[in-house]
Amino acid sequence: MPTACALLATGTAAAANQEQQETTSPVGISVTAPMDYVVSPCAKNWVKFQSLANQWRQKRGVSSSITDAAMLPPYQGIIGMGEDVVPLIIGELRSEGDDPDQWFWALMAITGANPVSQEDQGDFVKMSKAWLQWAEDQDYAG
Repeated sequence: MPTACALLATGTAAAANQEQQETTSPVGISVTAPMDYVVSPCAKNWVKFQSLANQWRQKRGVSSSITDAAMLPPYQGIIGMGEDVVPLIIGELRSEGDDPDQWFWALMAITGANPVSQEDQGDFVKMSKAWLQWAEDQDYAG
């Protein structure tokens, strides 16, 4: 049975803005921002990650440049969360299925790993599958 943190890391489409907004996690926990009201460190990280991910997506727009997207302050904020955010990013990748977002730079920066083979570089679906397998091998998969 996955832990509550692992279940929070499965990703949701709900926005977790830092304004007064209620968000429901995949485990049915109702969270009201600002995140200072969240007691669990795991839930607090989830709210922070969702908020930064939303800000990043909004600021990035339709830019296809991973370099530009990775330099945006919200993406750098996600990287700054360190190892605690890895299960949340993995959960996001898992929830995105065949349309994964550009989480690979953050995962490499945080973990120092790169499980993607040279021939799969640039194929987001294959890159996502490589990271999901890596996460399972490293016990990040929940």
